[in-house]
Amino acid sequence: MSAVWEALQQVIPLDRIQRDAMLAPFTTFQIGGPADLLVLPRSIQELQDCMHVLSEHGIEPFVLGLGSNVLIQDGGMRGVVLCLKELQEEQHRNGTTITMSAGYTLKEVSEYAQRESLSGLEFAIGIPGSLGGAVFMNAGAYDGEMDQVVTGVDAVDMQGHLHHYSREELEFAYRHSRFHENHEIIVRVTMELQEGNPEDIQGRMDDLTEKRESKQPLEHASAGSTFKRPPGYYAGTLIDQTGLKGLSVGPAEVSTKHAGFVVNRGGATANDVLGVIHEVQKRIHAAHGVQLEPEVRILGESREPMGSVVAIVRAQETDIPALSNLCADTFRETFSHDNTEEELQAFFDEAYNHDVLKRELDHDESETYLAYVDDVLAGYLKINWGDAQTERKLENAFEVQRLYVLKEYHGQGVGKALFEKALRIAESGNFSWAWLGVWEKNYKAQHFYKRYGFEKFGEHQFVVTPEKTDIDWLLKKSLR
Repeated sequence: MSAVWEALQQVIPLDRIQRDAMLAPFTTFQIGGPADLLVLPRSIQELQDCMHVLSEHGIEPFVLGLGSNVLIQDGGMRGVVLCLKELQEEQHRNGTTITMSAGYTLKEVSEYAQRESLSGLEFAIGIPGSLGGAVFMNAGAYDGEMDQVVTGVDAVDMQGHLHHYSREELEFAYRHSRFHENHEIIVRVTMELQEGNPEDIQGRMDDLTEKRESKQPLEHASAGSTFKRPPGYYAGTLIDQTGLKGLSVGPAEVSTKHAGFVVNRGGATANDVLGVIHEVQKRIHAAHGVQLEPEVRILGESREPMGSVVAIVRAQETDIPALSNLCADTFRETFSHDNTEEELQAFFDEAYNHDVLKRELDHDESETYLAYVDDVLAGYLKINWGDAQTERKLENAFEVQRLYVLKEYHGQGVGKALFEKALRIAESGNFSWAWLGVWEKNYKAQHFYKRYGFEKFGEHQFVVTPEKTDIDWLLKKSLR
């Protein structure tokens, strides 16, 4: 890459050529390892000059717009990445036609059309990404798609030559254009719109923005819709109906606001996201016989093998038999040395029977999550707030009532994954305190919680049988 680096400096200012540049800041997912070289051209001429250089060295670059609709793996991308977010040299109107450079955001394109009293791009106001990326994917939302307005595209080929394509030559289809096959780089787009009242246009844009904000998880990083729409279905509806909202692998999660989005709750890796995608695909296929295809493009190299995935999903009524057995097995592993099997069984019959667990699952202020390791149930988590808490000693508090993992899965990150899931839920719920009880003799668990900043603030009695009580330490952590 040294020779390419030196040659590119002859056509692009050095401050827009980066070596070993982390790509996470250049994607809407905020995920992605390093690129060998990252180049940011600001004009079509600069891009053509870059392509001449790369062609002479036998290099075909990867082109990135604003980095939406992509998941770049943690090992990054070899070779050269061209980022077109700064390609914004052209913006003009001719009658009801507008022409704009590919690096503008769709929001900027929609707002320009509105200022010019032109209607037809209102649907694009909330689509994340660049104009070039939107044409490449034939992006759409709210009954609008780019193929409805685009009349011409200028693109640069791998040798640096500029070509023009009419609407008929663009080969638009669902989330597809000709540029998927010919690998040319979209640099300029012409769109045909209609005269309109700017106030009416702004009103429609405001309505769609409000609708998007109310239904989509804009508070978290994502790549947009994760899965393509399967024939006869909506991906988000299928995922929701299967009870997979909130399914998580590490900080990557199926959004609880819109099941069609996988979001990065902060610090997720590409492997975390891929783990969620694979879990959703597997469970949807098992439940409905439908194969979901990712809409997100998965790029780059993995930094490490996927390994075992700890997938966490919210428990449903159909899970009660397995949950009851798991509750009993994990409790027995923890407390059998102090209690007879008869005493334990009496406790299980009272605490973990179907009716009790169903009431817990149905409670509006309580949630139970199951952790699976390679499809095997390994642990569970129960959280409460409001009136569902076992005690009300702290104002505006969130309780981690139960967190148990089968011994054979200790040391595999299951407890950590469950506990961090609980903390993410607590922190997003604007609670003041998180608290829990831990057996006074469970020194390993006490040390685990203290690592997260929990400290003792009291004790209470835990009754296993009328004749036997244990002492739990109460631990708390401020969330403010």
